[in-house]
Amino acid sequence: MLEKNIKTPLYEQIEIELKRLINDGKYKQGTLIASESELGREFGASRITIRRAVSNLVDQGYLVKKQGKGTFVQANIVERNLLHLGSYSNFMKNSGKHPSVQIVKLQEIASTDKIAELLNIFPGEPVINLKRLVKFNKAVSGLESAYYSSNKFPKLREKITPDISMTSLLSTQYGYKELGSNQLLSYVPATSELAQYMNKVPGDPLFKLRRQVMDKEVIYVTFNYYDASTTNFAITSGNQRKE
Repeated sequence: MLEKNIKTPLYEQIEIELKRLINDGKYKQGTLIASESELGREFGASRITIRRAVSNLVDQGYLVKKQGKGTFVQANIVERNLLHLGSYSNFMKNSGKHPSVQIVKLQEIASTDKIAELLNIFPGEPVINLKRLVKFNKAVSGLESAYYSSNKFPKLREKITPDISMTSLLSTQYGYKELGSNQLLSYVPATSELAQYMNKVPGDPLFKLRRQVMDKEVIYVTFNYYDASTTNFAITSGNQRKE
């Protein structure tokens, strides 16, 4: 039900409720949503108010209008603020979403020159590579590939479970607290391996976010991959935050 005695405009309340229905899976991807008149009756709002809410959701990528057919639910859209990028799974949870995490690779390998440089260790030193799929509404939302120095974090591999928070683990077990990060966002084609993990076709566009996470020194480095067709990155100025 809409609250008419609060400061939040009715169209924004309708936007929030429609987003909730989409995120909860009640409006499934690709399905036709109710007409403006039907939504107006459901929410007790005018067609002008409904039209504004729907139009805003189209602009945000949640809905798509098809000429002569109606308005449909778009693929899951994730919007992140470029100025406040952190752990992907933590971001999803803080946004009211509850992703599932699946470990697809957990192994100790010799560090490459590139990984060694990012971790500030010598090439060839052992590192733990943790690859995790993050899923929302059964759809793959992202892939995280993180690297941790085996010498800095002894027995780390044994402590990692699918539902564990790596931020919490590194803090409670090893005394490292994330104080900041160096980040680089780029646009890359999906490799065969990434395409297989993310249910994409090789060559499909992906966002790649490299995060070099810091305490007083480098703690770990992670490469996060997102489907470019279902992820938006935004810059929010002032005191407002998207995350």
